[in-house]
Amino acid sequence: MPEANLNIKGLAKTRLSKSINDAGWGKFLSILTVKAGNAGQKTIAVNPKNTSQDCSNCGKKVKKELNIRTHSCPHCGIVIDRDLFAQHDLGNAAINIKNRAVGHSVIRARACPTEYRGYETRELTLS
Repeated sequence: MPEANLNIKGLAKTRLSKSINDAGWGKFLSILTVKAGNAGQKTIAVNPKNTSQDCSNCGKKVKKELNIRTHSCPHCGIVIDRDLFAQHDLGNAAINIKNRAVGHSVIRARACPTEYRGYETRELTLS
């Protein structure tokens, strides 16, 4: 299950800080990880950079301003809602990360919520 590897501490320092802190992103991601684990699934943290710029259909970069809500690729012709498009891109990135883990299982582990405030992950490699 892909998730955007958001820098919540960094976002909380922007002009959207009240909204970010009110949203409880860290708690949500902790709950998501536990629920996925209970269902036998793993969460994979994906860098969200350019997820709404890189075309998930052909891989070409298509620059657009934040107010443009539809992804329209001039290279392959796909037209899709920008949020759905970014979700596809996150999914593709998660599959690529999963496929690179060769030889050992790689799991993203969340730090204890009482120990860290915000979204922190550590890599654990199991033998």
